[in-house]
Amino acid sequence: MDFNARPHRANLVDEYYEEEEILRMDWPAMSPDLNPIEHVWGALGRRVAAHQPPSRTLSTLRNALLQEWKQGMPRRCDCVAMRSNHTPY
Repeated sequence: MDFNARPHRANLVDEYYEEEEILRMDWPAMSPDLNPIEHVWGALGRRVAAHQPPSRTLSTLRNALLQEWKQGMPRRCDCVAMRSNHTPY
């Protein structure tokens, strides 16, 4: 798995993979499904968007973001930091 990053696609790397008979998996570049922080930001955004009434000022939006972050995000970030296979929620 190399995320299609340029350093992983160098000719030298390709040659090594061929010599060692290592097959690459098809892997979409920059896929949010494969990027844990995108899940964190997505969850935070959904929770803030569900607030009623919705935030109408920068100040209320900031307060909503901080409130939701304190309530649920530390546990999610701990899971991301541990590189677990899933987030238990």
